[in-house]
Amino acid sequence: MAPSRLVIYEEHLFEEWHNNIFVATLKDKSVRRIIRKNGLVMKEERLLAELGERFRDIKVGQDGAIYVLTDGENAKLLRMVPATIK
Repeated sequence: MAPSRLVIYEEHLFEEWHNNIFVATLKDKSVRRIIRKNGLVMKEERLLAELGERFRDIKVGQDGAIYVLTDGENAKLLRMVPATIK
């Protein structure tokens, strides 16, 4: 997987993602969402894999959005928000 950074989502913009762990990965070229319940890992989901990018960094903004930085010469800063928000 080659994790580069992880965050615990403690905001409420994505209510269903509260207390999930998000891992930016380099080799796996995805952001992993790790769903926990009572301290146990219940499920893992790959996000943004369709972009085929290496993910260098991930942070949660004060607005509750998740910001992801891709790797490389043409790196991009991506902002993840629920589909109902533009």
